[in-house]
Amino acid sequence: MKKIAALCLIAAMGLQLTACAGLGGNKDAWIEENTGKIGTTLDCGQFVVNGEVYSFPGDISDWLSSGWHISNNYENKDTFMLENNVESNEFELFNDEISSQYVSMLAINLEEEPAKIADCSIQYVEVKVSDDKDSSKLLLPGGITYKSTKEDVIAAYGDPVEIEDDRYLYYQYTTADDWDVNVEIEISAGVVDQVSYYLADSNWGYVGSAQDCIQFVDDALKTSFYGDYANYVENKFDTEENAQALYEAEIQYYAEGLMYYLDVDYESIDPTIAQSYYDLSAKVLAKFKWDTPVVDLPDGASYGSMELTMYPTDFLDIILEDAQAVADASADMTEDEYAENILNAIIPKVDEISYKDPVVGTYDIDLNDGVIDSDDWDEIDYILMDFAD
Repeated sequence: MKKIAALCLIAAMGLQLTACAGLGGNKDAWIEENTGKIGTTLDCGQFVVNGEVYSFPGDISDWLSSGWHISNNYENKDTFMLENNVESNEFELFNDEISSQYVSMLAINLEEEPAKIADCSIQYVEVKVSDDKDSSKLLLPGGITYKSTKEDVIAAYGDPVEIEDDRYLYYQYTTADDWDVNVEIEISAGVVDQVSYYLADSNWGYVGSAQDCIQFVDDALKTSFYGDYANYVENKFDTEENAQALYEAEIQYYAEGLMYYLDVDYESIDPTIAQSYYDLSAKVLAKFKWDTPVVDLPDGASYGSMELTMYPTDFLDIILEDAQAVADASADMTEDEYAENILNAIIPKVDEISYKDPVVGTYDIDLNDGVIDSDDWDEIDYILMDFAD
């Protein structure tokens, strides 16, 4: 019986060895199986992780619906709301089936309203790979995997835009939706070790130097007061829709301030008359004037200062006498009649606009927080609109 048992054991071991040999011989079969699922060039924006195709740019929900979950270490992940165009802290997604597998991510909310992390887009994704059996199985376009060398990567994608320390290969591509994407491929021990995709700063109008700051501030002012936002949009400081909204908001703000100054009730007057005040305000805003900003920002620095010389118009001063004459005679006027008579009295004054003494404002620059603080933008508005006093 012992001999029979021994023979059975040997037979079982033979089967196990055969099975292991088969597994060993086919452990990379997933590469061939998944190669046809994605494009062959890096700019297709696709890659495969554990048999699932993902795209970059993409949404975090694509990963969550494919068997990943957000790390419980991410504070308030179920209740935290990310504001528009704000980037999150780095966090991990873990594989629901193999707990040792994870990817690192940053989220960004590209929608107007605040959103939970799970409902945001991916700003950055990093996948670490190796030949360990529990490692994520990453396949890039052109058959690039954990087995690929630096030479293999360059043969597949061409020369990178930058090579750092003979180890980090940097590539770039632009999607059909005009998103600029950076790809970093890290080489360790001669083969691909880690891959990162991230949205480039150029998608948001990158400001990294004194000259960039000058361009940004000048374009923002032209957008706000002239409705001239071609450069502002081209430099990706914002979308055309948002730039138009910014201009319209400035017109509305000035128009309502003007009506308040003239004791016109902008909430109750006829909408047609109110629109005429908006039209008049657009003509006044077109007269606003400032000098090219002077920026003090050392090379490579994130903090500096800006000096802006502004020329407030004298419009509020030159309309006062004629507007007062209408007010003095307004006893028997309705609200609409009063508003219209005031309007008729001050419209001709637009052509008489001149400028008060220049006002020089000095403002802090922080490249990591919107370049110019929102309170400083408000002050610039007040000065140019002559609301400051």
